[in-house]
Amino acid sequence: VVLMEGRKKATLRINGLTKDCTTNLGGLFKTRSFKHIVQQNCLTHVKWIASKHIKAFAGLSKQSRKPVPKEWRWLLKRFYALIDSETESDSYVKLEIIRYTVERLKGEKISELHTALKQLESWLPKIIAHQRNPDLPKTNNMTEGFHKKYEYYPSFKKGMIKPEGAQRVLDYRTFGHNFKGFPIYIEEVRIKYKEYRVILLGDSKNPSLKGAGMYFKHKFLRLDKWYGNYMEVWNQYFRIL
Repeated sequence: VVLMEGRKKATLRINGLTKDCTTNLGGLFKTRSFKHIVQQNCLTHVKWIASKHIKAFAGLSKQSRKPVPKEWRWLLKRFYALIDSETESDSYVKLEIIRYTVERLKGEKISELHTALKQLESWLPKIIAHQRNPDLPKTNNMTEGFHKKYEYYPSFKKGMIKPEGAQRVLDYRTFGHNFKGFPIYIEEVRIKYKEYRVILLGDSKNPSLKGAGMYFKHKFLRLDKWYGNYMEVWNQYFRIL
């Protein structure tokens, strides 16, 4: 509707827009009335699509809620590096790095990476459009937020009546509580470790104190592992660009 108004009213001229990688509008932007509009693909949606292909390559379902397996997270970071690039020249360099990487990888689902690479190549002008036009938003998260508020709130409200809907909210709140608590708890463990070191200096021959050193070592390893897992989920699903 807004696009049609832009064509009819000379006072409303749309010079650019950010969309969610959709092709529903067909060849509309190739027509005389709209071909001047600069298009930017929402970088959040581009990341979602790239991560789906990498999940499929790694053996997961594209729709899986599990994060990309740890052994392939470096590959996801290379795709994200292109999407998050700050200059046009850097974008092309990152694209060649991805191309070089994909050409040397093998696997049953390698076609998923080839598809992801082709998408990035074809979308590149729409990925970097905001670099040339600083007023163009990199994402349409805010716009979609407004749409969801009015369009999906009733169904969301009905969903909360069901046990599984309420459970999803509780799961998210539990995740948020634990995620925020990690830095505090890690600092508390570090303080206890410093206190232990002071005691150890005064009684270095005590075998029970030496055993406590191994306890702290494994404690820090577990905390680093789980905090890293939580951070990965946060960056992939909840972090705002």
